[in-house]
Amino acid sequence: MEENINTLIEKINEDYNNDKYMNYIKYIQFPKYKNLTNDTKIEFTFPLTMLVGKNGTGKSSVLQAIYGCPKGKSTGDYWFTTAVDPIEEGKNKYFYGYKKDSASRIKEVIKKRQNSVKAPDYWESDALDIKVGMKPDDNMDKETRNNPVDKDVVYFDFRGELSAFDKYFHFYKSKTDHKTRMFEQKNKESKEYVKKQSRLLMRAFKGEKVAYWNHPKNILHDNLEVIDVKNGREKLEAINFILGKEYIEIRRIYHRIYQTWGNSILLKTKNGIQYSEANAGSGENAIINMVCAIMDAKRDSLILLDEPEVSLHPSAQIKLKFFLLNMTMKKHHQIIISTHSMMLIEEMPKQAIKLFEVNDNGSTDVINDVYYQEAFYSIKEKVDRKNLILCEDTSAKVLIEGILSHLKIENYFTVEYRHGGADTLITKHLPILALDEMYDKVFIILDGDKKPENLIKYSNIPVGEINDIKKLEKYIRNLTTSNSIISPLVDGGKNGAVESQKIDVYKKYLKYAQDHLYYLPGNCIPESIVLQSELTRTTYQNNIIEPIDNSNSKDSIMNICINIFEKDIYMTSTMVMLTKMWIKDSENAQYYNEMVNMMRKIYNYCNSN
Repeated sequence: MEENINTLIEKINEDYNNDKYMNYIKYIQFPKYKNLTNDTKIEFTFPLTMLVGKNGTGKSSVLQAIYGCPKGKSTGDYWFTTAVDPIEEGKNKYFYGYKKDSASRIKEVIKKRQNSVKAPDYWESDALDIKVGMKPDDNMDKETRNNPVDKDVVYFDFRGELSAFDKYFHFYKSKTDHKTRMFEQKNKESKEYVKKQSRLLMRAFKGEKVAYWNHPKNILHDNLEVIDVKNGREKLEAINFILGKEYIEIRRIYHRIYQTWGNSILLKTKNGIQYSEANAGSGENAIINMVCAIMDAKRDSLILLDEPEVSLHPSAQIKLKFFLLNMTMKKHHQIIISTHSMMLIEEMPKQAIKLFEVNDNGSTDVINDVYYQEAFYSIKEKVDRKNLILCEDTSAKVLIEGILSHLKIENYFTVEYRHGGADTLITKHLPILALDEMYDKVFIILDGDKKPENLIKYSNIPVGEINDIKKLEKYIRNLTTSNSIISPLVDGGKNGAVESQKIDVYKKYLKYAQDHLYYLPGNCIPESIVLQSELTRTTYQNNIIEPIDNSNSKDSIMNICINIFEKDIYMTSTMVMLTKMWIKDSENAQYYNEMVNMMRKIYNYCNSN
C-alpha cells in the first residue's frame, strides 16, 4: 500500500485530469434543499472529497442527496416525511452533472421529491429546468431529460454501524420490558440469551447452515466469509494496516440469530487469541465491514462515508486516509466523506475540502476548495503553528493586520515590527532566516519606498552570472534602495571563507528573498496608502496635505489624530481607524487590490509548502 501522500495525490490527479474516472459526478447544485443556502453548488474536482463542518451544518444531508443521484437510488431512503417531521411539498430539489467517460459531454440530471400514494418520499429525475440553473441541452438521452448516472453505491454511517451483539445486548427490548425495570435485570436476561444463542452463531462461524427446525427456509444467516492469507489477503492486510493489528483470520457473517439482522465477526490473532465483536472495539467492527464493502465494490463505485473517524484513535485515522487514497487511485472510486477529523483532512489538497458554515441568516454556506488549516479553524480546532510576518514599524503592522483580518486569515499569522527598520531586517534578519529551513514560514514586508526600480529575482539571474560572486553581491545590495551590505554568514578561519562558500550563501539569500521578501505597493509607506481613498479624503480633506506623498503623509495622519483626539499621542489608534476606512472604501482605494494579492500570495505559499 502506497503511503506517500504526495505520490498518491499526484497519481489521482493525473488520472482525474485524463478523464479516467468513469461515470464521475462533477458537481451537485441545490436550488432548494433543506437548510442549505439556495443554489449552493459543490464541485468534485478531486476524487476523494471531504465535507468539513460543525454538527448540524448539513453534511449528512448532502451525503444523502449524493446517495440519491445514481440510477435506482432515492434520497427518500434516508430523508422521508413523518407526522413529527413533515417535508414541505414541491420545494426540495437538486441537480448534478456527470461525465460518463473521456469522450462524453457532461450530462445534467435533476432530482425532485415526487410524493405520491404509491411511492411516498420517492425522488425521481425530472425534465430539464433552466430556471433553477441547469444548462440548455439539445442532445439529451430522452426527450426532456438525461438518464441518471449508472454507478454502484456504498453508503456507510459510522455512528449507526452496530454489530449484531450491540444491537441486541444494548438496544433490543422484549415485550416484557417496562420503564421501571431495573437495568441489572435486563442485562441479566440479555446475557443469558446471548450465551444460549452463541452456540448457534459458533456453528455458523464453522460453516454450518443454521436454521430453525433445520428447515431451509428458516436459515438464520447469509453466507460465511473467511478472510485469511489464502482468501482475501489484500483485505486482511488493509484491516491490519488501519487498526494496527495482527489478525491472521477474520470470519464475517450477517445473521438474525440475536433477534434482529446484524453483522458478527470472529477474529483470530497472531498470538492465538480468538474473540468476537462482543469483545472488540466498535471501531474494529466498523472498519472491517467498511474495508470489505469498499474492496468488494465494483471499479468506479460511489463510496459515501459519514464520520468514519468514529471510535478510531488518531493513528488509525491517518492510516484510514491512506487506505481511502489507495482505493481511489487503484479502483477509481469516487469517495465522499463527512468528517470532523483533522487527521483525515491534514495534507489533503484544497480541491478535496469543502467547508460547511452557518451564515448570519441561519442557513448553511458551502465553500469549495479551502486549505485544511482554514477548515479546522472554522470548527474551532487549533492551528498548531502561526506564520510570522516582520515589518518596519507600527503603521505597517496595523496595515498588514487590517488586510489579514479583512481576508479572515489573521489567525494564521503573527505580525511583528523590528526596531531599526529596513536596514536591520535586510542585514540582520534575512541572513539568518535564509539559511535555516525552519524559517520557511517567516516573511519580511518592507515599506514601498525601499523597493528598487530594477529588482532582479533569483530565478531571472542569467546563467552566466549565477556563480559570479561580484554579480551576486550586486543583486543582494539591490534588494533595497539603501544598498545595504549583507555579510555572508560563512565559516571563518585563518585565511577567511573560501569563495565557493560565499557563493552558496549568497544564492540562499537571493532564493529566500524571491519568495519571502515583499514591499508595500506603489513605492509607498503605510501612512500614504491608507490616505488613498475617496472616503478618507472626503472625510478629512481639511487635515490632509495634498498631493499625498511619503514626505507629508505622516503629518497628515497627525493632523487627523489631533482633529479626532485633540492630542497627537493616539497615532496608532488613528492608523487603525484609517486602515478600516481604506478597506471599507476598497472600490475607490488605491493599492487595495495589490495589498490583498500580496497577503493571499503569502497565505497560499504557507499552505502549499
